[in-house]
Amino acid sequence: MPGVSASRSARPPVPVIVVAGFLGSGKTTLLNHLLRTAGATGTRLGVLVNDFGSVNIDALLVSAQVDGAVSLSNGCMCCTVDADGLADALTSLVRPGAKIDAIVIEASGIAEPKSLIRMVTAVADPRVRYGGLVYVVDAAHIHTLREEHPEVDAHMAIADLILVNKADLISDSDLRAVEEVVAQMNPTAAALVTREARVDPALLFDIDEATADDEPRSGQLTLDELLLEEHDHSDHQHLHAGYEAVTFRSDEPLDPRRLARFLERPPSGCFRIKGIVHFDLPRYRQKFVVHGVGGFVRVERESWESETPSTELVAIGRGLDPDAVRAELQAAIARPEDAADEHGILSVLRHVHA
Repeated sequence: MPGVSASRSARPPVPVIVVAGFLGSGKTTLLNHLLRTAGATGTRLGVLVNDFGSVNIDALLVSAQVDGAVSLSNGCMCCTVDADGLADALTSLVRPGAKIDAIVIEASGIAEPKSLIRMVTAVADPRVRYGGLVYVVDAAHIHTLREEHPEVDAHMAIADLILVNKADLISDSDLRAVEEVVAQMNPTAAALVTREARVDPALLFDIDEATADDEPRSGQLTLDELLLEEHDHSDHQHLHAGYEAVTFRSDEPLDPRRLARFLERPPSGCFRIKGIVHFDLPRYRQKFVVHGVGGFVRVERESWESETPSTELVAIGRGLDPDAVRAELQAAIARPEDAADEHGILSVLRHVHA
């Protein structure tokens, strides 16, 4: 993963990303884009939909089809599922040998976004973890849609990433008005302006960097497609036009209580947080691998083996304040007086999967 190099003895939990949005917003376009770009990045996706009609399967070269599942020639898998079979479908996709790197669920026809989040986070299989709610907004029709379907506001309010899609169909002034509405509904979520729902997959999940460096990543975002100014490279790690990753490194141990607060209440505009953490506490000097999205935190404990204990965290999102992010993490470095807080580690341990 960008900015973090860690030797992993086993595959990390597979992120499950929920994609929601009203009819015509661009969910299907996003799914097809992710499936097409997966082959160029060496990433294997599992996609759960209500029916195959929403995905242009024919254009993605089917290699096999059996019992509601379609295997694609680029290594991805597309399955039909309903709410009752969701947990079983997720477990099947991460079975040994499947080698799925990320799973995307289209909310249409399966369940309301809030219910889907509950179902995903309730899955007991340690091989999967919640990867966030991506809500796609039709920028050209959002005002009419909100009047006719007030539930759209509630959906945006719980999203972790909001795609303001079809931005090329409206004027700059109308686009600013839409962005203001999105910010009012959800002031802390990362919001990204898109055309044809084209999003760099690296924003949503980790990709195979070795493969990505060797092969062209066709269909990725360009600066003019996002209509956004390029960010300065000097103060944070630049991933792609429109979003950024802020990296924090420290050889000093962190205080678990303050780190947990950072993970559970991520900075404004942050979509996900990942990395490794060092706590210099008796019985808890293992490597702690953390994943956070929208306040949902997953922690795993591993051995440092031959590595020198240290902390490396990456916050990924849109509109992040690099100085503020680093300042908050710098403040989480352990102080001598923290030794008296014998229960502080519990704030991290409660996120360790049983």
